[in-house]
Amino acid sequence: YQKHKPDMIGLSGLLVKSAKMMVETAQDFRQAGISCPVLVGGAALSNRFTRLRIAPEYDGMVAYAPDAMSGLALANTIQDADERAKLMASLEEEAESMLAAEQASRDNEPEVIADVPPAQVRHDFDIPNPPDLRLHVLNDHPLEEIFPYINPQMLYVRHLGYKGRFADDLEAGDQAAIELHDSVRKVEDLMLAQEDIKANAVLKFFPCNSDGQRLLVYGHENQTGDQKAAEEFYLGRQSQRDGLCLSDYVLPQSIGKVDYVGMFVTSIGNGVRALAERWMAEGQFLNSHILSALALESAEAFAELLHQQIRRMWGFGDPAGTTNQDLFRTQYRGKRFSFGYPACPRLEDQEQLFRLLEVSANLDVELTEGYMMDPEASVSALVFHHPNAKYFNLSERDIDRLEQEIAQR
Repeated sequence: YQKHKPDMIGLSGLLVKSAKMMVETAQDFRQAGISCPVLVGGAALSNRFTRLRIAPEYDGMVAYAPDAMSGLALANTIQDADERAKLMASLEEEAESMLAAEQASRDNEPEVIADVPPAQVRHDFDIPNPPDLRLHVLNDHPLEEIFPYINPQMLYVRHLGYKGRFADDLEAGDQAAIELHDSVRKVEDLMLAQEDIKANAVLKFFPCNSDGQRLLVYGHENQTGDQKAAEEFYLGRQSQRDGLCLSDYVLPQSIGKVDYVGMFVTSIGNGVRALAERWMAEGQFLNSHILSALALESAEAFAELLHQQIRRMWGFGDPAGTTNQDLFRTQYRGKRFSFGYPACPRLEDQEQLFRLLEVSANLDVELTEGYMMDPEASVSALVFHHPNAKYFNLSERDIDRLEQEIAQR
């Protein structure tokens, strides 16, 4: 900031931890004497969190943008002095209203909320055996097989700012949908022609058990569950709602039988960033943006494809007639969970997953100091076979408790 003196700063957060980091970043800015407008957005964020948690920690304007297109409109508003003053007044009024509503809600809440009991998840079914416990390394998987698994709603609406239901509009012959679709197809062809943009992955099945909130993952030499785990994940539990913890989906160690969990990492190569930056420098802004979005969603699509193959390898493949739309709605047995998301928000656990999958030796993917994956177009996951597995959220209170419990261990 001191070097370039920008008109505004943008912060984007995909993961739960990102939102908390924005609060700390706002504090760092204020301490450094920075007060230019800050635009915040991303999947992890809400307008409420922005107004009540981030904005109070900053001396300048903090505006929330739910997507890139609204961020562009906000940027234009901020550049106009009169409009900027109106926006600032509106944001302050909105914050006061939210604070009043939050205080009223607190006043009406009971002082102590009792925790719900831990979930009782069934284990009265046969454990499916994986075909092997070897590390599978997939190099240069055909991108042509991955592109059809991309969720169009995520790519065209979430990333590229299309307004409406893209798939329906494209089928109906809407001109704007057709033009955007053609632009994406052109970038897909350019990606296929790049030697350094490749789809790579590692996957492996591990014997495991649970012990309360602990997921105990065994090495080959201790598959029976009666020896020390090769890695141990301590996972958060809901204090309200269903009282769920991811470890509930694994057979408890006390039963004396071993269970299995799958793990994988997918990545769409390091060449994406260099090409996106080159196109940006050449003024090909739309192509650059499409490329970055395509890479992110291709990594996710590869994860979807790989998860489907894992279910097949595990012996419970999808029924005949399963469509891609069914996959996008997770209409299948089992679920995959990625660290940083609501059910397992600790990015630090990526380190253990990377060790178990020997990622550094087999993929060109690294963890940053903050345990994010580089390149960004990468996806990691734990895969559970449990037929009743579902997605759930840990509350802020649950996440804080998890961090405290880990610190005390």
